[in-house]
Amino acid sequence: MSRRAVRDLEINPYIAFTDVAFTLVLVLVMVVVTVTLYGRIGWEDIKYKQAQASVRTAVIDAYPRRDRPFVNNGRNDPPGAQRWVFAQANLFRKGTATLTPSGRSALLRFAGVVQSRQELWRRLRIEGHTLPNRSGQQDEWLLSAQRAEQVAVLLQGAGHVPSYRMAIAGRAGQNPSFPAQPRNPANERVEILIEYAQKAQ
Repeated sequence: MSRRAVRDLEINPYIAFTDVAFTLVLVLVMVVVTVTLYGRIGWEDIKYKQAQASVRTAVIDAYPRRDRPFVNNGRNDPPGAQRWVFAQANLFRKGTATLTPSGRSALLRFAGVVQSRQELWRRLRIEGHTLPNRSGQQDEWLLSAQRAEQVAVLLQGAGHVPSYRMAIAGRAGQNPSFPAQPRNPANERVEILIEYAQKAQ
């Protein structure tokens, strides 16, 4: 096409308008998708990601690898929360709510971490979990609640975590980590949920 022919071309306003409208629709769709994704991920989780990372790093530094609790990410927890799992075998004497010396030590290390970063979180929720009941047997509600209570008592006393910033719950065997393996020892545990989200001002 010659230069003269190019100069003689006219801009079609309908095509230009269609291009602009299409671009605006694409931008609007991107905004909606972004807002939806932020809603699904959870704004509070994003907002408190730095606090969560700070605690995670401190916990990793405080424990030898084999004794370290781990974060369980597969829960429907409140926004801005982090769930730490402590294996029962390392905490209590079998079938009791009596803390072992190594269990006390592990929990006090954790208390040191959260106490040193108490401005980052609002509340600790301590949950006791036992093995799921066998058919015809009762769930061990009392034992799971007693274990959660013993952890809270230790964190309050020797760990210096204020009692008004803790809550406890006994879950018995109602929420196993491995539902398909009810007798798996990993189902028996204590979980400490750190709620980072602050109360509205």
